[in-house]
Amino acid sequence: MALAFGARPLHDNDFPAYSMSAAASMLGVTPAFLRGLGEHGLLTPGRSTGGHRRYSQNELHLAGRAREVVDQGLGLVAACRIVDLERRLAAAEMTIAELRARLAGRPGAPTLPGRAPTRAAKASAPPN
Repeated sequence: MALAFGARPLHDNDFPAYSMSAAASMLGVTPAFLRGLGEHGLLTPGRSTGGHRRYSQNELHLAGRAREVVDQGLGLVAACRIVDLERRLAAAEMTIAELRARLAGRPGAPTLPGRAPTRAAKASAPPN
């Protein structure tokens, strides 16, 4: 039996369960860093009833990746763009794989060359 908060289970990676201070502490960043990720469009945190930012597991994953990019010497805006593009690439590669799988099951379907996911796509894929 899964624990639940309201109607959403706690294991839901999109559930905004973490306060800003908890998220910042877990990632080793400042609250200003998290606010900056939101200002540049990488994160869209949920809000508590009191209006405080709340972060999901998936958002923590993106923020952690952004921190890695910033730690490599890039600015916050560039890091947000890179992480967003990695996320989009991973989603596109998943869609391509699903479409290839559907085509593979059809009689007379063309044989499409396969391609392994890129290292960037693997790095930016959210945890299951």
